[in-house]
Amino acid sequence: MDHTRVVLHYGWPLVAALVLAGLGAKLTFGHRKRNPKGLPLPPGPKGLPVIGNLLQIPQVKPWLVYDQWAHKYGDVIYVEAIGQPIILLNTMAATLPLLEKKGMNYSDRLYLPTFKIMKLDWSLALLNYGPEWRAHRRAFHQSLSPTMIPPYHALIEEECLVFLRNLLTNPRDFAGHTRYYFGSVLMRVSYGVTDFEFNRQLINDAEVVLRAFSSAVVPGRMLVNNFPFLRHVPDWFPGTGWKQVCNEVGRLNDRVVNKGFNEAQSRYRNETSQSDHPSIVGGLLEELPPETDPTYAEREYIVRCVAAQSYTAGSDTTLTASLALFAALALHPAVQEKAQAELDSVLGAERLPIAKDIEKLPYIQAIAKEIVRWYTVVPLGVPHLSKEDDEYDGYFIPKGTLIQVNIWYVSIMHDPENYDDPHEFRPERFLKNGKIDPSVMDPETAIFGFGRRICPGRHLSNASFGVMLASVLAVFHFGIPKDEAGREKKLKLVMGSDMIA
Repeated sequence: MDHTRVVLHYGWPLVAALVLAGLGAKLTFGHRKRNPKGLPLPPGPKGLPVIGNLLQIPQVKPWLVYDQWAHKYGDVIYVEAIGQPIILLNTMAATLPLLEKKGMNYSDRLYLPTFKIMKLDWSLALLNYGPEWRAHRRAFHQSLSPTMIPPYHALIEEECLVFLRNLLTNPRDFAGHTRYYFGSVLMRVSYGVTDFEFNRQLINDAEVVLRAFSSAVVPGRMLVNNFPFLRHVPDWFPGTGWKQVCNEVGRLNDRVVNKGFNEAQSRYRNETSQSDHPSIVGGLLEELPPETDPTYAEREYIVRCVAAQSYTAGSDTTLTASLALFAALALHPAVQEKAQAELDSVLGAERLPIAKDIEKLPYIQAIAKEIVRWYTVVPLGVPHLSKEDDEYDGYFIPKGTLIQVNIWYVSIMHDPENYDDPHEFRPERFLKNGKIDPSVMDPETAIFGFGRRICPGRHLSNASFGVMLASVLAVFHFGIPKDEAGREKKLKLVMGSDMIA
């Protein structure tokens, strides 16, 4: 199995044999929508009988099509895919009233059969809104709140030095070095483990799991998510290769959740082997009751899951943002020059930037904001789900509706109403009189999610990304490769189509 890329698909022989039965089951057992006021559904493209808009929702960069629909149908769009109601939100004006002000009703997650098969049902990002989610979230906040990040600055700076040395030694493998920088930071924060080979194996496993998840949640990509009965089809049946892939991801997931925790727990119990730096597991283990306590198993499981979530959730997104950053810097040499001039002015040439310096470097901060605006790493975010029937702006929103935010557009990223020339990479848009302009909407308003589902690891992500950004600009210059004749090659940044683009 190629662990560098996980492709999930169905063989068409199986689809042809079972799709009609699945459609019938979906129609027969689908829940009836209640609409006592007779309110209309939001506008949207007309679908086909039975399958609705399934064929109109592209698997390749769907956010671009949603953008086109927004210009035709408005801020709130309604579509269906085989009986599953979906609301597409295309402006902040529509997103905030639902996901922020009515967060109690819009903080659930859609359960997909692939989550169970891949053993992803431990993840905070996928848990339904309720007591279990709150317990996990509480542990997360306790470990990664803003006041808890400064103790991790030293290890971030240590790992960044390793990253810079690796980049200097072998610049061609910049993607690999960047992956291991963020992965190592997250592994040390999560578990306190500094063993490079141990961390490398877990980072690789986590990447496979993340890519599988990112692919599986794309609407229409895995039919078992629409027809759960397909998971019972025998493995030997033609076209069931997807089951082997999912089962293998599940085995890797077991390792991701348990291996790092078991190692950290063993080191914690052996006090002489504890890390010099704090870790999430170390802090949470200190608060566990004795193993004889009836709540011990449940609380230990939460620690296990929170630690795994900490290093799986942030590694791929920060890596993707960093690779986009390197391309943007190469394409915009003037941005590099301004950033390097700021670094020389504030820090001089005697030392490298550290975490505490970032607040004194407004242009560096502006670059960090602009890259996540310009290249939206998670264009559609993780969908929310409505728990109960609701109404908004005169429209009916049925219980169980999938709420998809077009972050690529809605979250000020490419909305010309919020930014002039939104497709240009221009950090200066965030500055006024040499300082961050608070009147300009911050991309963080949306890139980390909304309401109760906002990413709890965002403060650690910002710290590790900021140190890396300032450090590479202090040490290196990014340019476009040249051919044998000395001419610059064409460099183009191309977004993918999975959840993490």
